[in-house]
Amino acid sequence: MTKRCFALSLLACVLSSSCGGTDRGAAAVDCSTITAGSLDACVRMNQIQTLGTHNSYHVVAEPAVLAVLGPRARNLEYTHRPLTEQLAQLGIRQFEIDVFADPEGGRHATPAAFRLARGATLEPVSEDMRIPGFKVLHVQDLDYRTRCATFMTCLTEIRDWSRANPTHVPVLVLVEVKDSPVDDPTGIGFVTPVAIGAPELHALDAEIRSVFDADHLLTPDDVRGRHATLNEAIVTDGWPRLGDVRGKVLFALDNTDAHRDAYLEGNRSLEGRVLFVTSPPGDPSAAFLKLNESMGDDEVNIRRQVQAGYLVRTRADVPTDEARSGNTTRRDAAFRSGAQYVSTDYPEESPFGSGYRAQLPEAETLAARCNPVNAPAGCRHAWLEPR
Repeated sequence: MTKRCFALSLLACVLSSSCGGTDRGAAAVDCSTITAGSLDACVRMNQIQTLGTHNSYHVVAEPAVLAVLGPRARNLEYTHRPLTEQLAQLGIRQFEIDVFADPEGGRHATPAAFRLARGATLEPVSEDMRIPGFKVLHVQDLDYRTRCATFMTCLTEIRDWSRANPTHVPVLVLVEVKDSPVDDPTGIGFVTPVAIGAPELHALDAEIRSVFDADHLLTPDDVRGRHATLNEAIVTDGWPRLGDVRGKVLFALDNTDAHRDAYLEGNRSLEGRVLFVTSPPGDPSAAFLKLNESMGDDEVNIRRQVQAGYLVRTRADVPTDEARSGNTTRRDAAFRSGAQYVSTDYPEESPFGSGYRAQLPEAETLAARCNPVNAPAGCRHAWLEPR
């Protein structure tokens, strides 16, 4: 479908008053036979599948640092393109970003790796590491190379691309907050991360809202509507239709530990919050599920949760394992499962010579495909998001 036809389909959706998320709006369009013009009124955002990246900001450590890390470096040997290139050239529609609180700035500006890799000349750390605010890196002091040093920089890049491409399917940003110390048996002096509690999590929401306007975000409040809980909205009304959420960005918390509990404190159904969380199905806050394992019984479980109406993120590969071996068992199970977001470290061919790559089956050149588990009959991959 050309961009002109796509624009006309959106116009038809608006004129028919069918782009809303209510059943009343859907009645204005005959969804018994889906067409390019009616797709946005007949397909919901949880009825598609997209490709995502794991640690989307990550740049592999320099050889001198990898040598210091020894066997631990094996799972760190992957590099992602800048976020804009992932969106525009690879069709990535889900990111994962790790953040460390740094309210005063500079906490992660002088990594211990510079002292560990004695005699090596390492690339300087971005001066943005000295700016107050959340920082983006994988492991403090050791695996710190990143495409965007600050969370605000990452967010701005996603926002600007989204504004320039307002008809894209929703983009999910999975955020993992980190505050665990690194063992320091040699006494080299690793930085102590800022502990992340309720104040820091509110600051995280504030950073997101400072970059994205309210109408650019899809929040739990938007999905819950007039229902008592978010979960009630999901199992009763379902997720919004594509016509309501094109061009929008939603956020979810990766953590399932005390950080999630702190984020839910005082708002069990995520009232007023920016991020969705992964909670047990049936919990008042349950709408999104992070289910990393996708093989065997786990594939069956993902399929069950997708059929129940939840948004699910799973993995196509474990860092460098499949990329080295070429084994596609996990990848293929992940796509079959119906998880709406399938995350990979290799949206392009593996550099290890195995030929491994994760792409949307039957939609390799597209940004989304009709979900293999719950898409309505008549949905066509090519109508979802032309590239």
